Amino acid sequence: MRITPLWFSAVAALLFWSCEPAAAESVALAGGGEARLPVVVGPEAGGRVRAAAEELAEYLGRIGGARFAVEEGDGGRGVAVGVFTDFPALHLAERFNPAEIARREEYLLRSHAGGVHIIGATETAVEHAVWDFLHRLGYRLFFPTDTWEVVPRLETITVSLDVVETPDFYNRSGPRGAGRTVDREAWQRWHRRNRMTPAFTLRTGHAYGGIIRRNRAAFDAHPEYYALVDGRREFLGGDATKFCISNPGLRELVVADAVRTIEQNPEQETVSLDPSDGDNWCQCDACAAMGSVSDRVVLLANAAAEAINALGLGEKYVGIYAYAVHSPPPNVDVHPNVIVSIATAFIRGGYTVEQLIDGWSERAQIIGIREYHDVHTWSRDLPRRARGGHVDYLVENIPYFHERGARFMNSENADSWGANGLGYWLSPILLWDVGAAERVDEYVEDFLEKSFGTAKEPMRAFYHLIAVDRAPRSNEDLLARMYRHVAEARGLTGDPAVLARLNDLALYTRYVELYFAYADASGPARQAAMEEVIRFAYRMRNTLMVTARSTYTNVPARDRSVSVPEPYGWNVPEERNPWKSSEPFGEDEIAALLEAGIAAHEVTVLDFEPVEYSDALVPAAEALELPDVPTGSFGTFRGRHTAYTWFTPEQRELTLQVTGGLIAHYRNRGNVRLTLYSPDEVTLEPVAHDDGTPPDGEPYEVVLRSPHGGLHQFEWSDGSDRTSIVWPENRPMTMRSTLDDPARPHGRWDLYFYVPRGTETVGGFSTGTRGTLRDAEGNVVLDFSEMEEPGYFSVPVPEGQDGRLWRFDGSVGSRMLMTVPPYLARNAAELLLPEEVVRRDGR
Repeated sequence: MRITPLWFSAVAALLFWSCEPAAAESVALAGGGEARLPVVVGPEAGGRVRAAAEELAEYLGRIGGARFAVEEGDGGRGVAVGVFTDFPALHLAERFNPAEIARREEYLLRSHAGGVHIIGATETAVEHAVWDFLHRLGYRLFFPTDTWEVVPRLETITVSLDVVETPDFYNRSGPRGAGRTVDREAWQRWHRRNRMTPAFTLRTGHAYGGIIRRNRAAFDAHPEYYALVDGRREFLGGDATKFCISNPGLRELVVADAVRTIEQNPEQETVSLDPSDGDNWCQCDACAAMGSVSDRVVLLANAAAEAINALGLGEKYVGIYAYAVHSPPPNVDVHPNVIVSIATAFIRGGYTVEQLIDGWSERAQIIGIREYHDVHTWSRDLPRRARGGHVDYLVENIPYFHERGARFMNSENADSWGANGLGYWLSPILLWDVGAAERVDEYVEDFLEKSFGTAKEPMRAFYHLIAVDRAPRSNEDLLARMYRHVAEARGLTGDPAVLARLNDLALYTRYVELYFAYADASGPARQAAMEEVIRFAYRMRNTLMVTARSTYTNVPARDRSVSVPEPYGWNVPEERNPWKSSEPFGEDEIAALLEAGIAAHEVTVLDFEPVEYSDALVPAAEALELPDVPTGSFGTFRGRHTAYTWFTPEQRELTLQVTGGLIAHYRNRGNVRLTLYSPDEVTLEPVAHDDGTPPDGEPYEVVLRSPHGGLHQFEWSDGSDRTSIVWPENRPMTMRSTLDDPARPHGRWDLYFYVPRGTETVGGFSTGTRGTLRDAEGNVVLDFSEMEEPGYFSVPVPEGQDGRLWRFDGSVGSRMLMTVPPYLARNAAELLLPEEVVRRDGR
């Protein structure tokens, strides 16, 4: 299921976490500064239930301006809070079944003449129910800090509801919390108040290192238990060592370790048997005979699952990832009690995520997703970089994962609330109810209205810019817009709570500016810029807008041109560290930052109007009478790419010469995978597929055949080890290159595109500053080396140069076309163009 909602439309609606409740009895809880009913717990209520009841009473009091007592009772009167077994008189035993994983977080919210029932299947479900109830009254904790808490004030509290809630994903650790956060308690509070605390804990972390530590004497006595790597069996470190899984003694040890773990912790329901990170897999003949690495991982996990479920201690599970070398689907069945979480990154074998889900689902009964909301090393807390901040990605993929059978989510993230806050907040909503994707514009409106009030319109633009818009922009344009949106919003409100949130985002924008300056600097200026980034990130650390600790430690660790002197390190206390300061940012200082930022950066105004074209492609050379031109080059490719080709009745096969593994030290990442699709194939399955080209640097002939004629889509992928494809001369091969789908050839390339008749401007975006743009006569009309940085470009079309082929020459990076058909090819014979262009301009 793919959903494309209307983003950021202004919707005036009373928003709940879920759908509107059915008609129910109305009951008044408070009015005139007085509580009408107490909060009630059962006499046998547990500690978590009582704590949830106390929090409910506190927040009802803050919302209604009244004091709510917490009393014991049978649930017949008052706001009854508890597990269904706490109130036998309510006769709810048949409604709940916490033995089922899928129903452990189920809860009931029901108003009646005597009060409200807030009843859950488990204590975790009760906590969810309390915060859902408060959420329906308008409470929000958008981001983890107090700054982003919204507690409404109501003259009266009257409710009418009758709903039962159960989550779509049974484990919703996405985002799960930053491992290097400066405020773990704030994250935990945010999880509780956004219904993320699981009732079923799935353990899937890298486990081999822990097994070795718990059984070190046995491994010391039996080095043959270690993987054979380059002729040696030895301990390579807890995070790198693999097992010789073919060894019966090793398998017995691992199974015994899992059994012992469950026997010592009988309430624990899962153990992880996911391998240690990285490679170093056993190279012995016996392991090879067991099958693929994925087969070995599964067989070991299966043995443990069988053993721990023979203990008579209830249903137990083993968790593993489909990740890295063991990401490809196995050739053996997975035990019903092994839960496989499929990683969406670090994939080997050239598979797509969709292919992994399909392949593992054929073998495993229970799957989850190992996602990456944000990895600081990838994003550096910058906007528009991470999946967790990309609202379209979340809205499209979370329902898709669920539709394909995933019921568990475990996602890595950073303290990057500045870049990803909106996406982070939406994630638990979507994981609880994937149908919320169809109402996401309402949730966004709720966020804007409650967070910014009268200042919401400029902040709508701010969040659209960083969370939805993916048009390539220069750093200059991005900063100019961010600064202006925040400054405009500050001028529209006097609310201290709103101003505090805007101040967080002003500081975040300044961080982005400082990081861009550091990234662009060199020599001594780079060291100084890095120091400024670190000082600023540390000082604003408690906002959680950026991952201050990782910025302080990881950024310089990965940049050999800079360093953090020992007296200024992260572990040196603030009183002895000149780089550390917790001085609060004052209003005048923030205002000055905004003023300076606006003065330093100008908004980019496009001097051309983008034109939309279809993807209904047809051959163009003959119809447009395009002349023969010297054949250009696509260069080579890394990763996944898509092109379009054309089959005639006489040409139903495509012969290619494919060379994989052009980067020698990446040749362990799997074969090149080639797939051919036809829109005429009613099954929607590929018409041809080949994954037989090994990454060994040698050329191989690959023949792809199709029963259909006309337009075909050709996809290929590798393990980012670089691939060369020799294409048949004059056989159509065209790549699309738009803002949202850029062509990404690797290295230097030379390609043609068509300028339709009547075009006045060739405009687009360039990610590189090498190469030239030449008109139909070969004249250089733009030298990209003269651009100061990647960005938009536009050139006028001279008279007589429209209706002809132009050329990108000696290019590096991507060129996305915005005013002409965004299709690139090596020559006229290989170019496919939108049929409306060919029809209009052709014979």
